[in-house]
Amino acid sequence: MQYKVFIAVEFIDLGEEGHKEILERLEEHGLEKIPTVSSAWEYACEANDETDAKDKAIQELVNVARTHPCEMKIVVQAGTSQILRRKKKFNP
Repeated sequence: MQYKVFIAVEFIDLGEEGHKEILERLEEHGLEKIPTVSSAWEYACEANDETDAKDKAIQELVNVARTHPCEMKIVVQAGTSQILRRKKKFNP
């Protein structure tokens, strides 16, 4: 089944170059920037259910961001399931 997942992210202590690189890489990984919200994306994926779709979206985001030392706060929503809130920190 096809799901569209809404992801909002706040990057903390991430330099301008790192922020720019992450934005470019997220688009390469299939996340579409939502132009009306400064740090939000939509991720379309095949998944078994809404929880699986949210997990896949978080994994894509983490895979891209983990190469930069920063902290990020994530809010993820798919369909009518519960909103997930996560906090991740990547050390240098």
